[in-house]
Amino acid sequence: MSTFTTNSQPTAAAPLDHIGGFAGNTVTPFDYGSCPCHNAVERSRNLIGVQQAATIMVCERSATASASAHDIVWTGNAANLFRTKLSRIAQASQTLVDDIATTHRLVWG
Repeated sequence: MSTFTTNSQPTAAAPLDHIGGFAGNTVTPFDYGSCPCHNAVERSRNLIGVQQAATIMVCERSATASASAHDIVWTGNAANLFRTKLSRIAQASQTLVDDIATTHRLVWG
């Protein structure tokens, strides 16, 4: 038979630091000059900017390749399917570029 035992001495709660900031932050939530959130927002904006530029470059190269591929002399069902799929990819690429612009406006205000 097992026995349940408890520690007879109650454990003390950790002392509260009333000037330690909200949710463990080292600054108060209203100290806007040194809030870590501002650094996080800046890092996020920089990351989005880098990814935005890279994605737009890929979409531009894709559009160039798509335009070149339409000039290929090729007929038949396979050619039609190829051009249809290529057009869909170009349309999706343009939608992505538009969505990137929308995200940019949201992030930068």
